[in-house]
Amino acid sequence: MIGMREKSVVVCGKRLLALISILLGSAVQAFSCDQPVVISNWSFCATGNVSAEGGAADWKIVPAWTRKDAISAYFGNDPRLLANHGLCNAKFQRVVLCQPGWQTGNPDECSYLVCSGYYASLVGKEEREAYERDHPTAQ
Repeated sequence: MIGMREKSVVVCGKRLLALISILLGSAVQAFSCDQPVVISNWSFCATGNVSAEGGAADWKIVPAWTRKDAISAYFGNDPRLLANHGLCNAKFQRVVLCQPGWQTGNPDECSYLVCSGYYASLVGKEEREAYERDHPTAQ
């Protein structure tokens, strides 16, 4: 009788740990906007220039994971649009379009924070480098 009780406790403990790990894993996916936006996790989706012929050739310049139906729906399955206006997060396999006039984005999809933060950091870096070139002795 004691051996059965110990086995039952071990089985329940394993099941509880499995349930907790599933819940934690799904919480990261379900609440991705609650996760801190780390600009270093985002980069331009294009790995090269779009081709003159377009079509299937454009898929070669965006990450392969963006072809998944669940992801390609966010950019209308148009790799040229993604290459020209998209930011990709390979770590969480997320994409966001930062087209002119869309800077406010959709707060529910974190796009405002990503687009404004990414471009703000790029512009800030460029302005800082230009200032240092123009004024090398200023500190």
